[in-house]
Amino acid sequence: MKVLEVAVLAIKDVLHEWRMSFCVMFAVAAIAIPLLLFFGLKSGVMNTLENRLLNSPATVELISMSDRKLDDKWFAEHSADSRVAFVIPRTRRLAASAEFSKASAGSKKGKSLDLYPSALGDPLMDFYGQKAPLENECVLSSEAMRRTGAQVGDRVLAVISRDRGTSRAEREFTVVGVLPEAAGTVAAAYITLEELEEIEAFKDGIAVPKRNWPGVDNTAYPVTPQVLIALPDYLDAVREAMLIQNTGFSKLEKLDEEGLKKLQPFISDGLKGYLVSTVGNPAGKKEFLSLADRFRGRSDAIIVPFNDELELRISDRTFKARALKAYKGVLNEKLQPMDTTDFSDTPAVRELYLSKRYEESLGILPLSCEAVIREKGDDEQYPERKVVFDARVKFIDNLDENTALLPMSLLTQLGLLKVRELQDGLSNKGQPAFMLKKRGYTGFSMYADSLENVISLKESLMQEGIKTSSRADRISEVLSLDRYLSLLFLLIACASILGAVCCLVANVYANVERKRKELAILRLLGVNSLELGIFPLVGSITLTLGGIIVSLIVFYILMYVINSMFSYQLSGDEKFCDLSFYQAVNTVMIACAIASFSGIMASRRIMKIEPSESLRDE
Repeated sequence: MKVLEVAVLAIKDVLHEWRMSFCVMFAVAAIAIPLLLFFGLKSGVMNTLENRLLNSPATVELISMSDRKLDDKWFAEHSADSRVAFVIPRTRRLAASAEFSKASAGSKKGKSLDLYPSALGDPLMDFYGQKAPLENECVLSSEAMRRTGAQVGDRVLAVISRDRGTSRAEREFTVVGVLPEAAGTVAAAYITLEELEEIEAFKDGIAVPKRNWPGVDNTAYPVTPQVLIALPDYLDAVREAMLIQNTGFSKLEKLDEEGLKKLQPFISDGLKGYLVSTVGNPAGKKEFLSLADRFRGRSDAIIVPFNDELELRISDRTFKARALKAYKGVLNEKLQPMDTTDFSDTPAVRELYLSKRYEESLGILPLSCEAVIREKGDDEQYPERKVVFDARVKFIDNLDENTALLPMSLLTQLGLLKVRELQDGLSNKGQPAFMLKKRGYTGFSMYADSLENVISLKESLMQEGIKTSSRADRISEVLSLDRYLSLLFLLIACASILGAVCCLVANVYANVERKRKELAILRLLGVNSLELGIFPLVGSITLTLGGIIVSLIVFYILMYVINSMFSYQLSGDEKFCDLSFYQAVNTVMIACAIASFSGIMASRRIMKIEPSESLRDE
């Protein structure tokens, strides 16, 4: 109870000597106000600069300047990077343009616009409150709107040409948004990446069946990394050498009957053979026919493509893919060993055979199959490639339960997964076919999630050998300025705090010496030294809080005046001088800590006062 009484007594003492107390408070305010002003100006200016940088999507954008090919895996990895807010591929610049005009303008010549990809989550669209374009939609820049005269809701006609304008294709888009001039002065239309890839493919002379645009079929072609040869007996040394001479194959492995059956179960008994392989890229049609030509006139030779890396996944089961024609007698059909017509570029027959034991569980309807090639070696260097497609399944007896039989055309076209990404699609004639996916992208647009990460991402991309264009230098200057101002504020704050501590210690210490007799009387009345030590501590905190409150009131008045003076250079919620509530609370807490330190220093002195000192002068 005495502690509370001493604290109340200390506050009453401060109020009683109000003239002296005001002098101390004003001294504290004189130290704190310049410090608060400096911090407020530093905080306001830096927040305004950083917000202006952050509020421009172009500030945190990195655009590739290299021609290095980047695949889907690269984009997936960087999309998962916590520093990246958004990343989207870009097609070749020369292919990313078209002539746009209002659809209602008829045959009026269009204006050339650059084409850029966009998607959901694009910071450029989100910042300016525009909807990301979907299929058959586009967003125009302000310059593009001026050139075409199109407004939101209008239909625009895009004309794409190739072969010096002799071949043309048309697309109609609905304008769903227009970006302001602040977003850039380039005459551009933003569309989906898929539609931009279609335009690039057409300009490259490749057909786009989805749009009925003519061109070369972009379907998969047959390849095989190995060829299995089965014969009644081995060839002589000269004919063996001819198998890898001028055929495109470079490796030859002899197989006995057991080795042959291990690779190709159910092959005819008594046969021996060879496994001929390539090094690097698989063999194409020319190489396969060149090898088959070595056995012209021999009806006893079985020559089939072999791909030990190709697997089929159906439901939850995995099967080894093998050539159908090598299974003599399994289908009760006559084998034609030298028939190479199935090694063809035409869309493959999507039919396969499985063991009879799966008939009940899988049925005979078209099933979803996943063809996978996972090359032997380091997974990072040799990634898994796969394509999903529907195939009709038939079931036969006497077939190994882990084997799936495929027509030669299907086996060899799926073998292209070793070197190319494939996707299921349609040929020019509308037949199901495996289409060649884009090999990669030569560029990208990437947005960092903060100013600091722009610099970090640029350095990371440089280490990958990718040059980028960004505003990292300007960001670095702003961040450096922030660091230097923070260091300068820290030095000034330390000097000011030291001055405040000296001022408060001297004042409180002098107050203790001045009231030494009165304090001794309190000791005589039964207040112990520890309880009496509360007196200067409470007094110091009370005086400091009063001074800080005065300084904050003066600061906020000056802050309003400063912001009003520079209002013509500010916009929105920007402030030239600013101090948040959180920062104001921290200021009060720091002041209390300084006051506590000063009070404790004086308390050490007051705790040495003896009760007898009150009687010494009597």
